[in-house]
Amino acid sequence: MIDLHLHLDGSMRPSTVREILSEQGTVDWSDEAEARAALCAPPDCRSLNDYLKCFEYPCMALQTPENIIRAVRELGDDLSEQDVTYAEIRFAPQLSTAGGLSQNEVVEAAIEGARQAERECRNLRLGLILCCMRGAEHNTNFATVEAARRYLGEYVCALDLAGAEALYATGLYDEEFRLARKYGIPFTIHAGEAAGPESIWRALEFGASRIGHGVRCIEDGALVDYLARHEIPLEVCPTSNMQTRVFGSGDEYPIKELLQSGIRVTLNTDNMTVSDTSIYLETELIKTRFNISDEEIELMEEYAAEAAFLKNK
Repeated sequence: MIDLHLHLDGSMRPSTVREILSEQGTVDWSDEAEARAALCAPPDCRSLNDYLKCFEYPCMALQTPENIIRAVRELGDDLSEQDVTYAEIRFAPQLSTAGGLSQNEVVEAAIEGARQAERECRNLRLGLILCCMRGAEHNTNFATVEAARRYLGEYVCALDLAGAEALYATGLYDEEFRLARKYGIPFTIHAGEAAGPESIWRALEFGASRIGHGVRCIEDGALVDYLARHEIPLEVCPTSNMQTRVFGSGDEYPIKELLQSGIRVTLNTDNMTVSDTSIYLETELIKTRFNISDEEIELMEEYAAEAAFLKNK
């Protein structure tokens, strides 16, 4: 199985976050259940902005090389247990610099964690995607692009733009991706989740080879046709999209329609802890709720293999 859209901070083990933050004296969670309650999206989550509040504690834990290495290694172990053979783990190096680390040092720690995970899980191949952040200073994002350039090919395989899409329009970040194109760094961009088709169009104008989420393309027939004709993959994450209320009703979720329109839909988890999910649960969800056939699931897996940034998996 393949997972192309997977955030490190949103997929940390609650037990690990609790242990690290308890040692720091930051939290006093009595047990793992209390930690999980703090790290998972609440039942009354109403938007992407609400959803993003769950990342505060994991980010606090990812401030030392040792903790970053551990988080990546453990996530690799968890993926292997789910029979995932290839995954691209994404994270924002700039969010782990509060304790004095440089972005390069953060990336080096993540690379070591990926290396250790692959040694322990022989059936697993990992790539790392570095996220620029909406709302960050351009110079901070430029440092992320430079880190991607420096480590491209050493597990680092692409760039991304993440964060509060409705608050910070995709078009604000053209300079970051102009630089990425100059360096020949491939990239995906979160778009068409909290914001509509215009966000996806702008990501495509930048040169994104994949779109993170992208499900609101369904609101623009011309965009659906464009994505299908140009074989632009969507990194679809059903559980998190329903938690963030991308559509008013989960029953309106358009995964079946997107597939039937010829779009290269891939199935992903987004945040295994925040969304309390796994690639197995995502598969079962779309089969039972959206009538996705086994043949369509196999097709999505083929799309994911073809869309992978690391081709020598």
